[in-house]
Amino acid sequence: MAAKKTNSGSALATLLQGIGFLLAVLLVAHTVFVLFDFQPEGQLAQSVARAAEPLALFFPGLIDAPSRVLQVLLDYGLAAMFWMLLGGLLARILG
Repeated sequence: MAAKKTNSGSALATLLQGIGFLLAVLLVAHTVFVLFDFQPEGQLAQSVARAAEPLALFFPGLIDAPSRVLQVLLDYGLAAMFWMLLGGLLARILG
């Protein structure tokens, strides 16, 4: 007989998945700001860039792309997918 899942396990899974999602959203926001030159001197763009840089981990420069647009998409897009996958995986394992 399968064990019942507790509410705390479900809450932990939701929290982990939500954290992964929020980190990915931050990276996607940075990507959009860079690609569309969204006021790079503005406070919002600077704050998002400062938060996104360490979250990108080792992905920037991992793959060399021929254009700036593709390079930004690869660097931060791969990092965003990583955080989404990690959040979902941890939620499935621990939740």
